[in-house]
Amino acid sequence: IEWLTLSAKQGFSTAQFNLAICFKNGDGVEQDWKKAVEWYKKAAKQGNMWAQHNLGCCYEYGEGVRKNHKKAVEWFTKAAEQGSKRAKRMLGGFHK
Repeated sequence: IEWLTLSAKQGFSTAQFNLAICFKNGDGVEQDWKKAVEWYKKAAKQGNMWAQHNLGCCYEYGEGVRKNHKKAVEWFTKAAEQGSKRAKRMLGGFHK
């Protein structure tokens, strides 16, 4: 966690995404959805497809953030545009 945090703070999106997963699952740290969302956002803004998808899920299900259908669609769309099949499936379930 120490090295992952150092890498994440230096702006490495893969480290940010992995740190978010640790906070989401409570792996090596106390589970904290809000911190998971913070790290997902940092990675997602850098174009990390998996972080974009997971951030969409956070908004869709209200995990670490207030439910927000519009933001969920926004992040799923970004991930889908990069080829995320999961994000495309999520978008397919929405009635626009």
